[in-house]
Order: sequence, then C-alpha cells, then structure tokens
Amino acid sequence: MPIDLERGQFMRCTPINDHLFSATIDWGRVFELVPDPRTAENPRALAYASFNDRAQAELRNDVQRMIRGTQKGKNAKSYADYIARSIRGLLGNGWSTPPIAIWFPQKLEQQSVQGPFGMDYAAVIPYGAKGVAVDAETQHLAHLIIAENPEAYGLTLEQINERKVICEIYHGIDLKEARQIFHDRNLLGVLPTKNIALNSDSRDVATQIAFAIMEEVIIQHPRTKLDSRLQTVVGVNKRQLSGKDIEWFTLSGLRSFVATTLFGRAGFETTSQPVYDNVLPTRADGHQITEEEARVEVVTLARALFTRFMPQFTRRAHTVIGAPAVLAAIGAVGHRSMTWSREPRRSVDEFIGLLSTVNWSRDAKTRDGAMTWDGIAGKATASGKLSLVGGVKDNGSKTATALEDPNVEPYHRIRTAA
Repeated sequence: MPIDLERGQFMRCTPINDHLFSATIDWGRVFELVPDPRTAENPRALAYASFNDRAQAELRNDVQRMIRGTQKGKNAKSYADYIARSIRGLLGNGWSTPPIAIWFPQKLEQQSVQGPFGMDYAAVIPYGAKGVAVDAETQHLAHLIIAENPEAYGLTLEQINERKVICEIYHGIDLKEARQIFHDRNLLGVLPTKNIALNSDSRDVATQIAFAIMEEVIIQHPRTKLDSRLQTVVGVNKRQLSGKDIEWFTLSGLRSFVATTLFGRAGFETTSQPVYDNVLPTRADGHQITEEEARVEVVTLARALFTRFMPQFTRRAHTVIGAPAVLAAIGAVGHRSMTWSREPRRSVDEFIGLLSTVNWSRDAKTRDGAMTWDGIAGKATASGKLSLVGGVKDNGSKTATALEDPNVEPYHRIRTAA
C-alpha cells in the first residue's frame, strides 16, 4: 500500500506489535511531537497553549512525575551537560542515552511499501497530534535546556535539533496502560546504588585513580605472603566486608580515600558524587591540575600508606584503619602532601610519621578505661566493643581532626599507648 502523505507526517519505523513500533529520528522532531513538559506544570503558560497542547498536558500530568522543585529538574541540567559533551565528541564512544518512550492515545496507522531488501514501514502521525513521554522525559527535558541556550553548551541549535534519538512509540492504548508502562520502567528495574554507579564510571577521575592504585601499589598478600597488587585485597564488587573477608576495604572505600586526598575535607562531600576532570582542584596560581598530575601524586601517597601500614590493614577486624570514614579521613590528612594543597604542606614522610604515632586498635582504651576511638570513628557499645557506625560524612571530619590537630584532646587520646 503506497504511503499517502496527505494523511499526516510519516515516520519510518520498525513494527514491534500492534501497539508499538521503534523509530530513529532527529530530536527536533521529537520536540514537535512532545511539548515542553514544564509547560504542563505552568497554568499561565497553558492559558496560551493550543488545544492539542492543553490536552497533551492533562495526559502528561496524569502519567509523569512533577519537575518543578524536584530532583528530576536538577538531574536534567546534569543530563544536558552530558548530552552536550557527547555531541561535541568529548566522551568518545563510551556514552549512551536510552530510547525515549512516547505514548499516543490514538491508534496510529502504519503503511508499507516494498523496498529493495524487503518491506519498508512508515507510521502516519496525524497533523497536530501530540504525544506524552512515558519514559526518558528527563532526557527530553535536557535537550530542551540545551536548545534554549545552545551557545552555553558549545553547540548550535542545528546540532541539538539534528541529534538522532531512538524512540519507542506506544499507540492505541489507554491511560491506565500508559501509566503501567511508566510504573514498570521506573520501579521494576533494579537500579545500581550510587557507589556501584560511581565505581563503574570510566570518566570519573577518582575511580580511575583508585584503579591505578590497585594496579601500581604492591603489598604482601595476607594468605600467600607473596608480593601482590593491591587489587587482591580490595573488595571490588562488595558493598561492605564481613568479618571473615580477607580484603582490607571496598573499592568505594578506596575511592573515598582518593576523593579526600584530591580535595581535602571538601572531599567528604565528593565521596558520593562524580569527579570529572573539569572539577579537579586548582593550584594557587589558578591553574587546574591535570588527571595525570593527580594520579601520580595520589598513587605515590597511597603506596607509602599501604606499604607502611600493611599489618594494620591486614588485621582489619581488630583495627579501625580500614573503616570507610577513617580511610577517607586519612585521605583528607594526606591532602596536605599534595602540591596543589594550600600552605602549610607536609611531606609524604611527615604524613607517614604523623600516622605512625596513632594506636589503630579497636580495643584501645584511655588511662581511665574509656574506648579510645569512641565518639571519633565509632561508638562504644554496651558490651564494651567499638561499633564503627556512621558513614564518611558523619565521622570523617572528626577523625581527620583527631589525626592531625595537636590542639584538640582526641589527637592525644588516639595516640595513647601507641
């Protein structure tokens, strides 16, 4: 059956079933089919919208989450930067965006013609028809943010409009079914934790330096007693370690150490955020350090730390040194040994000497019988044990102060009988 262009706009597609087809189109065309979702939440803007846009807005608000004042709106800005960097070729081939799922309540006609390699299909989108993004609306909003000010992202309007996107078009299904698709897409999938996501990000500088440390630092394996790479004692795929594990710490713990070594105490906030090359620290002269400079200096510090305190890390179940908050605090102290840190600095040898006076034992007690690390890296339990409760942001700063500030009582307490 020949394609009749009088019936509407045609879209080359691949039929999946009677109510779903996929298509690859320019994003500018998506914008023609799916209005700005922010308009649907703005009564003033809707007062001047077309009838089709107002009808679409009502359906959209019945399906999608709100944008204004939510994390979704904040995420769209980061997403816009990600998409812009990918279009500009800064991310190489290691980037991806999911298909945009668009719902049309009406059944869309599909026509076909015989092509040289079989049947070619096209869906007919009636003139004026508007769809609702039931999935990947944040991605759609990110494109809109770029289109509003493409120069700020180093792009032209043509570049963003001509970006190819994959769409899944659901049509001829009712609101209840569309909402079910939204539910299934957003709630049934098992999302990775933030730590797992960061550990998988090959563009995250802190993650890449952590992998460099695991590769380049040599330690004595606790079981074989042979020289081995640090990676053999890092729980790469573990969220936390049990008492029986031989690993010293998890990959996320090592990454936290890297983040605080890079940024100092400000790095406590960065332990759960990506660290890309555009946010690396700057030197006093205003020049930003390179990823290679960061890698060399942090690996050097890590090598000194893990070789000197190998026995303490190996006895993880009996010491505090491998606890996430303590490891991050050690990194914050080590920041002062980086050439980009502010004065006064300390050498790597001075850094090691400072930590060498610490009693790392979990069971260490002060002269009056109190647990040394209580209220610093953890809390004493009723049974007289130290519980390393609290995360990096809870205990990191307190522990860093105890490690390096001789003007406070905890500094002297953790060095009792060292």
